[in-house]
Amino acid sequence: MDQFRIFIAVVEAGSFSAAARRLHRAQSALTYAVQRLEDQVGTALFDRSSYRPTLSEAGHLLLPKAQRVLDDVARFRSSALELSRGLEVQLKLGVAGGVPMNLLTPALADFRDVFPTVQIRLIVHPFSMATGRNAATLAKGGADLRILYEQLLPDTLLRFPIADIALVTVAAPSHSLARMQGGLDMQTLQDHLQIVLSEIEEAVAGEDVQVAALNTWRVTEQSVRHSLILAGIGWGSLPEALVEDDLAAGRLVKLPIKSDGFQRVVSLRLVVAHRRDEPLGPAGRWLLARLSGMAASVTPKAE
Repeated sequence: MDQFRIFIAVVEAGSFSAAARRLHRAQSALTYAVQRLEDQVGTALFDRSSYRPTLSEAGHLLLPKAQRVLDDVARFRSSALELSRGLEVQLKLGVAGGVPMNLLTPALADFRDVFPTVQIRLIVHPFSMATGRNAATLAKGGADLRILYEQLLPDTLLRFPIADIALVTVAAPSHSLARMQGGLDMQTLQDHLQIVLSEIEEAVAGEDVQVAALNTWRVTEQSVRHSLILAGIGWGSLPEALVEDDLAAGRLVKLPIKSDGFQRVVSLRLVVAHRRDEPLGPAGRWLLARLSGMAASVTPKAE
């Protein structure tokens, strides 16, 4: 490692004497270290025929490899130091199906910059993970942080709000509902196929949310529901953040629903949650604070 550092220092400083001053070492020690390195690799790294040493062809090829070795060693030592301080090796995030990822990516990008050695394992759960019927499953573990809608969360989870997700009821411009004049009542909505985000298992009576139509197609992925509505196959309610570009471009239109129409939910609260009996490590606490808008108070200081 020392030979690699000296080799790189000579290249960066432009001469053995300048590198010696930078490293606060004798020039003869640097010359000997580079000669030993050349002996070990079996080829000259510098052309010494001119006033200042210049990289040989082999030196040009081996310089980035030497730098890569030093970088890897530095990362190894940094990771070892962070582990000794209690920093997580990996952070598991459980995200409920239907959560718009574009709301989370800014925080995840900041996390990557602050904790470059911590791996993220992001698990997108079926939509059922966000409902009361599977609250027990949510509380059992499997993730350090859970990002999901607040509806019917169990008390075993501490939750912190991220945002209120506005929902809009939409259809493709070609859909018959989009071409109707005036507000749409419950009876009109019932007569047209609705695309519903649903659980993998069969829905239980009374647990449906946002369902008005007598005929429904049920999908377990938000992206699939979005695609089917875009194609004009049915209508449905989607997060406004997901469809704002479609609305602006005219690929989707908002449906004018009468106040006495179906009792639609106008927004859902997105939260980040974790188990009360499982304390978070430094990276988990930072991401929790960042997602809930308090990251500035817990950002680690540079050392």
